[in-house]
Order: sequence, then structure tokens, then C-alpha cells
Amino acid sequence: MATTTSAKRQAAAAAKRAKAGADAAAGVAENVAEEAVDQARSAGARAKRRASALEESLTRSAEDIAATVTQRLRAVGVDTDKMADVAREQASDLQQLIEDEIRERPLRALGIAAAVGLFIGYLSAR
Repeated sequence: MATTTSAKRQAAAAAKRAKAGADAAAGVAENVAEEAVDQARSAGARAKRRASALEESLTRSAEDIAATVTQRLRAVGVDTDKMADVAREQASDLQQLIEDEIRERPLRALGIAAAVGLFIGYLSAR
């Protein structure tokens, strides 16, 4: 009987040690998970800052290019303000033409829009 009691005590002690080990492993896993989450957040914040800086840089570059093109066109005698006015007028005329076409032939306009959508979808899928 003494040996069974001793075996029970040893089994209980082993179970306690196993539970303590499992609790410790769970704590370590939780710490590792928290560190991974913190690192992911930090990486996301860095990526966001870099994307913002890149966007600002691209915007400045586009503005510089536009200014350079305007200066060069003016240098050769092209009135860029007049060009912009003519472009706005032509865009307005084109918009009116498209609106008239849609009103006169709505099914044809719908078919053309569907065909253009399919074509763009095909190109973007490649």
C-alpha cells in the first residue's frame, strides 16, 4: 500500500510540474504573440510614413514637371492659358456631344459602355 501511495504522490507531483510547464509555455507563447503584434504595428506605421513621403515626393515632382513644361511652352511662344481654355471648351463640347448621343440612343450607349468595360477588364486581367 505504501508504494501505491508513493506512486500517487509522484504522479500528482509530475502532473503539477507538467501543468506548471504548460502554464509557462503558454505565457511565453503569449509574450511572443504580443511582440509579433507590436512588430507588425511598427512595420505598418513605418510603411505608412514611407508611402506618405513617397506621395509627397511624387506630387512635388509632378508639379515641377508641369512648371517646366509650362515655362518651355511659353518660351517658344505658346500661350498655355489659352491652351487650357481651349481644352476646357473642347472637353465641354465633347461632354455635350456624349450626353446628346446617350439621350438619342441609350441602348447603343449602354452597349458601347459594356464593350469598353469588357475590353478594360480583359486588359487588366492580363
